[in-house]
Amino acid sequence: DDEISLTTELDTSGIYDVIKNFFTKYNELINEMDKLYNAESASKYEPLTKEEKDALSETEVEEWEKKIKDSLLRRDSTLRNVTDAMKNALMQGATVNGKKMYLSDFGINTLGYFNAADNEKGAYHIDGDKDDPAVANNDDKLRAMIASDPATVQKFFAGLSKNLYDTLTDKMKAIKDTSSAFTVYNDKTMEKEYKDYTDRIKKEETKLNALIDNWYKKFSAMETAMAKLQSKNNAVSGMLGG
Repeated sequence: DDEISLTTELDTSGIYDVIKNFFTKYNELINEMDKLYNAESASKYEPLTKEEKDALSETEVEEWEKKIKDSLLRRDSTLRNVTDAMKNALMQGATVNGKKMYLSDFGINTLGYFNAADNEKGAYHIDGDKDDPAVANNDDKLRAMIASDPATVQKFFAGLSKNLYDTLTDKMKAIKDTSSAFTVYNDKTMEKEYKDYTDRIKKEETKLNALIDNWYKKFSAMETAMAKLQSKNNAVSGMLGG
C-alpha cells in the first residue's frame, strides 16, 4: 500500500552501443573487402604440381598456396562493385523530417585518405569513442545528440540501415539464367561455363587418347614390319654365308 515513485530516463548508453556495434561490424567487413581487392599480385605463383609439392616442406607448400588464395579476388570487378555500393549507401545519408542528414552530422567520419591505414580508408570512426585512439579526444557529438534528440537519431539510423539493406538486396537479386537470389556473383553463368569447360576437356581427352592409341598401333605395326625385315635380312645373310 506504500507509494512507489518511478523515474525513467533514456538509455543513452544502450542506443550508443547499438550504433557503435553496427560500425564495428561494418568496418570489419569493409576493411576485409578492401584488403582482398588490393591484395598483392601472385602472378609468379603458379599452382604446384605433385612433384613440386614433394620437393617442398609442408610449411612451404602452405605458404605458397596461401599467396595464391589471398590474391584470388585482387582487382575483382564484382567485389569492387559491391564495396563501392556499400560505401555510397552510407555516404548518401538519410532524410529525417524533410531534412537531409549525413553521418558527419553525428560526429561519425572516416579518417580521410591520407590519415587512414592501408585498407582502412572506408572505415568509420565515432568522435569521442574512448576505445578509438584516433578520435578519442574529439567531442562526443553522437552521445550528445542521443541525449538531446533521440527521435532524430533513431530515424536517421533506421533510414541509413534501410538504404544499405536495399542496396545489398538489389545487388543480390536473382537474374534469370545468370545469378541466384542472395548472391552477388553470376553463379548460374559460372556453373554453365564450368560445365562447358569440363565437357570440352573430356572431349579433348577422348580425342587425345584416340590419337595416342592410333600412334601406338602405327608404332606397333612398324616394329612388327622391322622385325620381319630383320628376320629376312638374317636369312639372306645366312644363305650368303654372312
